[in-house]
Amino acid sequence: MPIFDPATVRKAVEEFTPRRPQKYQDLLPAKDVIAELRQRRASYRSIADLLTQHCLPISKTAIAVFCHQVLGESVRPRRRPGRKRQPVSTPANGVQTDSNPMPTSEANVAAEPSANSNGDETPPARARGPRIAHVRMLKPQST
Repeated sequence: MPIFDPATVRKAVEEFTPRRPQKYQDLLPAKDVIAELRQRRASYRSIADLLTQHCLPISKTAIAVFCHQVLGESVRPRRRPGRKRQPVSTPANGVQTDSNPMPTSEANVAAEPSANSNGDETPPARARGPRIAHVRMLKPQST
């Protein structure tokens, strides 16, 4: 086995070149062209298409990152989707109707306070969820 020689290792370190190319090495010659196109409000996609047509295949994402990091463009925050609002139902004639969906005879019955078994009057409590009709027990009809 060969003996470790620090002089040969130092020589190897001096001659060492990284295998990975420098970031944006292909785009640096086109820096002025990209900057001019961005000043003319060209999109990243159109710049990528133009450079691809002229023998420099590149993606729009790479152009965007290049513009942000090398040219110093600011990154716009993403738009947050707006909150969806409940549509207001208006008839075709544009007149707003009564918002109470119950017929007037049922509305009067529901508006009256009900009596407990103790005789106390309490206002009706509405439960959450869908409104289900109250079924009243009828006496069976004799046949």
